[in-house]
Amino acid sequence: MNALRVALVSLHTSPLAVPGTGDAGGLNVYVVALGEALADLGAEVELLTRRTVEGQPSVEYTAGGVPVRFLRAGPPHPVRKEDLPPIVGRFQSELSQLPRFDVLHSHYWLSGLAALPVATMQHSVHIQSLHTVAALKNAERAPGDLAEPEARLNAERMLVTRSGATITSTEGERAAIVREYGARPDRVQVIGPGVDSRLFHPSRSGQAAVGEAPGGAGAAEAHEPYILSLGRIQPLKGYDLAIRALAAIAPANRPRLVIAGGSTPGAESYASGLGELSRELGVADRVDFVGAKTRAEAAELVRCASLLLLPSHSETFGLVALEAAASGTPVVSSRASGMAVSVRDGISGVLLDSRDPSVWASAIRRLLESPTLLGRLSASATQYGARHSWHLTAETTLALYRKAASQ
Repeated sequence: MNALRVALVSLHTSPLAVPGTGDAGGLNVYVVALGEALADLGAEVELLTRRTVEGQPSVEYTAGGVPVRFLRAGPPHPVRKEDLPPIVGRFQSELSQLPRFDVLHSHYWLSGLAALPVATMQHSVHIQSLHTVAALKNAERAPGDLAEPEARLNAERMLVTRSGATITSTEGERAAIVREYGARPDRVQVIGPGVDSRLFHPSRSGQAAVGEAPGGAGAAEAHEPYILSLGRIQPLKGYDLAIRALAAIAPANRPRLVIAGGSTPGAESYASGLGELSRELGVADRVDFVGAKTRAEAAELVRCASLLLLPSHSETFGLVALEAAASGTPVVSSRASGMAVSVRDGISGVLLDSRDPSVWASAIRRLLESPTLLGRLSASATQYGARHSWHLTAETTLALYRKAASQ
């Protein structure tokens, strides 16, 4: 069987960007991991994104050797997602000049707007992954967050009805796309993401014990147990709830909270407000903002944390929860959209239906004050995380590519 030429398109953010900076997050992790796993299976893979640095090489490579091609579209500097739609046409033009791909797999709606017309013109297969569904995001947005515009809703509706197939990470996401956008059920397939077990694994001999701050954790004191929130700092992530929950724990039992991530463009006031909130609640000395971390640094932070807190208002999947499970770190999470899938209640963590800080504080204290319960949950989380691999994700995705190509 001939190797498929596959392009994974990520217009709005470079696959090589550090997750937790700018607009980089789980999508970036997904695109790189899927691309490398597809290449391991014999596909000819390129990752396509936009040039954002003057003088940037036209091609760079992931750690696994997959080429990342930077197309000249718009100014050679970062542009906010909200300002990218006018650049889509230029990206589309540059994409159309590349040698034909058998499959164009778009990640996020802006990528789909650029790639679908090229796939149609070149008789290639177009696969769409939205990663965040605007209709769901609007229904579950954080207080004060702006609603996603009608233009995005209309674009996503068009993409999922005209693409060869749409890939979702959860059944809930699939149901929403069918219900809200009118996609054909047989054209929307759930394919769960995997975990890089080389990075995310329980502590091994010679490393810090679970719950002890690793080197480079910023202001966190060495060997002091801590709980962790990891990801871009924006209202959707709900880190204010993590701080309020910390404040609701009696000072004598209060753990240290490490928040790792940079602020999303446009959310700088929310990020600075978290520092103000911690001071107002009298817990500033127990909260460490350590900025965005490389993947290896993030893996160490997760592995050595006592708990991972995921207080998001909404997540398409919550990949970091799966990575925490593989690391043997239980998760305390809100039961919203994708988190109800990425976190197995009572197996890899605890799902909470309330956003009351006292409820979160009670759940955190119950786990931290019971080493037996925490250890049992850590063991079952590790087993749960081990069942997810990018190899399996890539095998299922490659089968979908071939099926769509044969239709």
